[in-house]
Amino acid sequence: MPSDTIRSLLVVRANLGQDAILPKQLESLLNRLSSFEFRTLYVRFGQNVLQDCEHCKTFDEYALNALPGPLLQYIREAFIIGLITITGSFRERWRTYAIGALVIAAVVEGYYTLTADITIPKDGRGTFMLHDTLWTLRHIFFLLLPLLIHTRPPTPPIDTTFSLIQTHETLKTHLTRLTSLKYMRGALMRDPQLRASAAQWWDNQRINGAWVREDLGIQKLADKLGYGYTNINVNPHPNTPMGIVIGGPKCECECWGVWK
Repeated sequence: MPSDTIRSLLVVRANLGQDAILPKQLESLLNRLSSFEFRTLYVRFGQNVLQDCEHCKTFDEYALNALPGPLLQYIREAFIIGLITITGSFRERWRTYAIGALVIAAVVEGYYTLTADITIPKDGRGTFMLHDTLWTLRHIFFLLLPLLIHTRPPTPPIDTTFSLIQTHETLKTHLTRLTSLKYMRGALMRDPQLRASAAQWWDNQRINGAWVREDLGIQKLADKLGYGYTNINVNPHPNTPMGIVIGGPKCECECWGVWK
């Protein structure tokens, strides 16, 4: 469709006379619409970009001129998301997801705007207006995203007071048991029956330990792993707990006097 025809249709639909004078920028836009390449830029970037940037000549110049508008809108939307997820709203965890969605949407829109194929029929009718479609989708997204975050149930922080009190009581109980165990070991040796049971337990441990240590398979495996013990001289005293080496440091346990 020639640019003169477009101008005539515009004048008729605006209820202006045939001799009506259009604004200078609009006249310049209509004159440039005679170029097919310029019409593809019109479909891709919209009227405002082409009408306001009279000095633009190349694709890159129009693309740079079209960038600030959508970019500022995304920044404004990020600011709104920040207000909705402000500290104390208990929706802070949604902030990262929302900002991530904004970044992805901005990248997808920019990529699709710059790389989408533009097809214009010969009669100029039925053209897919890329800029108008992306503009509509962008504003729908900007409207739904804050509403979606606001409708999410808030997640208040977990009160750890009860857990701390319970942990303190548990630690206090275990500390009492450990303190009792410290004195119980000494009292154990003062009772003949308990002392005999302890001696029997150590004898069983000595027998089991000797059986394990004398096993050839265990010895070979220990040598292979670098923990060989076949050359270690173990105290042969029958009442000595397994593992005390002759000449080694004295056992610090309270039952040393019994084994000695």
